[in-house]
Amino acid sequence: MYKVDVGVPLRQLVSDIIECRKNGDMQGILNLLDQMTQDPGAIMDAMPNFDTDEVLLYVDDDVTVYYVATTPNIQYPPHEHGMIAISALYKGTETHIFYDPDGENVKERSRVTFEAPAVIDMDIDCMHAICTGDDEPNQSLHFYLGDLETQRRRLWNIDGSDPRQYVHQDYLDSAKEF
Repeated sequence: MYKVDVGVPLRQLVSDIIECRKNGDMQGILNLLDQMTQDPGAIMDAMPNFDTDEVLLYVDDDVTVYYVATTPNIQYPPHEHGMIAISALYKGTETHIFYDPDGENVKERSRVTFEAPAVIDMDIDCMHAICTGDDEPNQSLHFYLGDLETQRRRLWNIDGSDPRQYVHQDYLDSAKEF
């Protein structure tokens, strides 16, 4: 179900990704997103201009899609998705901080900065945080292979402590300048 009017190009992309998902074609999904990041003009032109960092665009049992424009110099807290997640970065950079379990908490394992165009594929067990050091927000579409809105998942403080049920407002409130 679409939550906002996104235009025909993104509707077609979402439809194609759902079809690939139903056919178990992960490589097809990655190829579609790679093509989109290489030439995002039609999708960008058809989408409205959003005045916020994250907008839920689409959700059903198979796929959830968010528009994400990460605010510069803000680190969002570590979290998990509990499903495959893919960031299709088409403008700017996105730094992912990957974590390993440390008892109930998490500890930083590595930081990787991706530059557009890039497709970042995260498996079901991935725990990560995102940030950007760009001068302006980056732009990406984040695809989750399932209904992210009903998924039980965890969120930690920036330092990797205090695991708790993910609540989006807590995620936003836990973000810190870096």
